[in-house]
Amino acid sequence: MSIRVHVQKFGSKLSGMVIPNLGAFMAWGILTAIGVATGSEMLKGFIAPMLNYLLPLLIAFAGGRAVHGYRGGVIGTVATMGAIISSDITMFIGAMIMGPLAAWVLKKFDERIDGKIPAGFELLVNNFSIGIIGAGLALFSYVAIAPMVETVTKVLASGVDVLINNHLLPLTALIIEPAKVLFLNNAIGQGILSPLATLQLAETGKSVLYLLESNPGPGLGILLGYMFFGKGNSKASSYGASVIHLFGGIHEIYFPFVLMNPILILPLILGGMTGTFILTMTNAGLVGVASPGSIITIMMMAAPGDHIKIIIAVLCAALVTFITAIPFIKRMGNKDSELQDAAKKMEGLKGKKSSISSVFEAPVDDFNFKNVKRIAYACDAGLGSSAMGATVLQKKIKNAGLNDIKVFHIAIHELPTECDVVVTHKSLIDRAKEKQPDAYYVEITDYLGAPEYQELIDKIVADREQKN
Repeated sequence: MSIRVHVQKFGSKLSGMVIPNLGAFMAWGILTAIGVATGSEMLKGFIAPMLNYLLPLLIAFAGGRAVHGYRGGVIGTVATMGAIISSDITMFIGAMIMGPLAAWVLKKFDERIDGKIPAGFELLVNNFSIGIIGAGLALFSYVAIAPMVETVTKVLASGVDVLINNHLLPLTALIIEPAKVLFLNNAIGQGILSPLATLQLAETGKSVLYLLESNPGPGLGILLGYMFFGKGNSKASSYGASVIHLFGGIHEIYFPFVLMNPILILPLILGGMTGTFILTMTNAGLVGVASPGSIITIMMMAAPGDHIKIIIAVLCAALVTFITAIPFIKRMGNKDSELQDAAKKMEGLKGKKSSISSVFEAPVDDFNFKNVKRIAYACDAGLGSSAMGATVLQKKIKNAGLNDIKVFHIAIHELPTECDVVVTHKSLIDRAKEKQPDAYYVEITDYLGAPEYQELIDKIVADREQKN
């Protein structure tokens, strides 16, 4: 597997860590802005506890869950606590390390004991494993991770200071704009820029770093180019995409338009550099994370007096991107399939189904049981019933010689997940389908002896024999 694929998967994982918690970051930013503006001691009382404890622990939980489900989230939170209490700086980076790392260690432990736990003892083993391993990793993060993160943060902060003092911050667009299209924006934005912006926020009350990758201007310029000079399906799709991008804040809506014509990375970089240059020259900034990157969210998080400056920066970034993209868009062909192919390529880079893929979606084929590799067994809590049912189904699958298929248990609220088939009780089927409509569903009434288990196995075997 290439290095680029490894990095893309990391970006996708980091996106899963940060994005579910951005509402909490916004809540912290709003309370901070109002507290500082009004001088309210009550509101100021929220700032430090949320920043130092709540936000890192939420990141750790989401990162752990992305690696190993709810259990991974729990142990990631426990392990991160060691780094938090060991350091005087905010442990965003520490949480991004310890959350997934702790979950990975637990995942490897679970794989080693998979199939060796007697039925009925799953909960006992699961709880003790989290407790013992989590305590050890918390001590490890206290002694090793926190000092390392402190050192790295100081080095990065010094580097950003050099860029700002020498007016070189616009050059970051050379990295950020291509990274966004490759789904590495969260690795850069939330993994590096947001922690540094938080340090800057404590000193100056706002930070331009929050705007470096959330600026919707460059992406809007690309979509405007297709609106005026595109052809076929790309032109027709650009109108709705521009609304979703600018006001909905879902920037990945414009990625397929770039992926089908990669030279458009150059206009994106020029637009990004323009926007950042104006922001730094006017000393504009935000008081917290603006996500999704909607112009509405950005205006809400703008520092007092900076609203007009930010709007000018966004519009100039869009204009520069639009003008420089025109010749590249004009010379494109008129194949409607190109946009759909680019959307599929985008999902391949992201590593999972995109929330906006339906905009470009083509009809899907009938379900092919030959390709089944992962089966999710879902119940309300994702523990007792589903754990036992998953154990039973896994044994039946192994007895059938289907050793490449993995069955895992999960809570309904943790869907969607990476799987081909979802097995769940008939009373939960509607809830599960709302969470993950693109999977094949097996509806059961008996967790231990459901005849549907064998029916599913027979379908997989039949398709594999027929299509070999």
